[in-house]
Amino acid sequence: MPKPRRRIAPASAVGTPHGRIHIAPVGFEVERVTEPLEADRADRVYLLTRAERDAAAPFVEEVTRRLRKASWPVEVRVVRTDLWDVFHALASLRAIFEAEGRVDRSARDVVPIRVNVSTGTKITAIAGTLACMLWNGTPYYAQVSRAWYSDRTPRVGEVHDVVERVESVGVYELRAPGPELVEVLEALARRGGVLRKRELLRELALDRPGPDGGKVVSPQAQHGRLRRRLDPLERRWGFVRTESSGPRARVLLTDQGRLALAMFGRGTPPTDRI
Repeated sequence: MPKPRRRIAPASAVGTPHGRIHIAPVGFEVERVTEPLEADRADRVYLLTRAERDAAAPFVEEVTRRLRKASWPVEVRVVRTDLWDVFHALASLRAIFEAEGRVDRSARDVVPIRVNVSTGTKITAIAGTLACMLWNGTPYYAQVSRAWYSDRTPRVGEVHDVVERVESVGVYELRAPGPELVEVLEALARRGGVLRKRELLRELALDRPGPDGGKVVSPQAQHGRLRRRLDPLERRWGFVRTESSGPRARVLLTDQGRLALAMFGRGTPPTDRI
């Protein structure tokens, strides 16, 4: 008589606060990705990669193959993004944190998402660390004793990296600018990253009376409203830059401002469906 098949319980559903969720960019690594997942018995892992025909595709396939043969139930999701673009990488990370319901730092009894910052590219390491600072994740680094690849094109082998230990990376909380400041960045982004102050006033509706009505807002009051938003964005954060002065002055969104939008913006981040 054939033995009954062992039943394996399904992995935790998306959004379950106690699910052990990992995110791992995949470059030319295998064990560096899989061993931390095995040690933690991850419920779900998001593998970040570039494209199906990318040079690292065989490594993604090997990681996926090993995880699907694991002795515990683990769900594998492949998310395609640009590993060399911090904006795209961070937007993809943000989408995962949001889908898993892990963006509220004050939420209690929630297992932090763990992010592998030793795999992928230096850009994904930076983006992963930032994501953990923003949304209460836990970054970790898989230290290897020997790299099994050289200047030649890496190949998947039976043994690729020898992992000595996995260490958590300490991070601090990163606080976001207020919603009224993020609104300025979003307005600039909608209009190509640059607007004259007059145009920005209209875009933000700062030239109109408040919701309770009232008198027409004078030009001086309008620019006072705008200045209270632009000053911290420019002087404290460096997210915008003002050229010249007066009503014809232009406000430009800086590279730091674009990165801030990827981290703090309220719109849907540009990433593949996860």
